[in-house]
Amino acid sequence: MKKFLLRFVCFILSSLAWVQNSQSEPYSADLVTVAREQRSTSKVYVSEGRLRTEATMGKVQIVTIARLDEKIVYVLLPVQKLFVEKPLSEKDGILAYVSDPNAKRELVGTETLNGQTCDKYKMMVREKMFYVWITKDSHTPLMMFSPESETRIEWSNVQVGPQPADLFKPPGDFQKFTTPPVVIEKR
Repeated sequence: MKKFLLRFVCFILSSLAWVQNSQSEPYSADLVTVAREQRSTSKVYVSEGRLRTEATMGKVQIVTIARLDEKIVYVLLPVQKLFVEKPLSEKDGILAYVSDPNAKRELVGTETLNGQTCDKYKMMVREKMFYVWITKDSHTPLMMFSPESETRIEWSNVQVGPQPADLFKPPGDFQKFTTPPVVIEKR
């Protein structure tokens, strides 16, 4: 589950890197992520260097807010009304995916997916290759695929338009958690 979550976050942040450097308008969308045998659904909100994902992993609801404008990430646990704040630096694997100066994008063609005309790009980020399909009309992602990890993310119900600013910060009634909990497994 942890590997799946990490793959999901890196994949989504890679898409933010794409969106940040493209002509995309702010949007929200439903996501379906399929990685080998695992499938998850989530919600994503994107706006000017900010990304919010809302996902349920097992019985745990997790909200991740990446603020590239402030170089910070928040992980929220809504049921507990807690959040963890972590500064992003170039040394961080996640930020490295998003800010890799050696990232490459190559237009490899135009395809129709779900009735929408898309530009298909091959992307190389941190020596990882994946494909992303961007709609020609709204310039938003429609699908990403990593042949290496066999991971596919599909965007649906895309709503282009401004996103509320309060989506990109922890709610005022959440408590900042400064020491990560220690999990002790019973043997």
